[in-house]
Amino acid sequence: MQPDVSFVIAAYNAEATLDRAIASAMAQRDVAIEVIVVDDRSNDRTRDVARAYPQDIVTVVALPANRGPGGTRNAGLDLARGRWVAVLDSDDAV
Repeated sequence: MQPDVSFVIAAYNAEATLDRAIASAMAQRDVAIEVIVVDDRSNDRTRDVARAYPQDIVTVVALPANRGPGGTRNAGLDLARGRWVAVLDSDDAV
């Protein structure tokens, strides 16, 4: 089933804030969602935080090289399957 909304979250060393961002996206009601977290070569536990969520809702992508915020978002946009896309920073909440 195609999600209504794809949340794309670019993350770099975001272990302290990423949980809140993902949880806020998952808290949306009356829409089917997917969350795509793209890790931009973090050297903290960013990937571990993202991978703690159900894989059928949260997709985690680890980039092989640092691409910066724009490149990281674009990598997530390439994977988005939703009818709509929402870009959410790793230190934001919906």
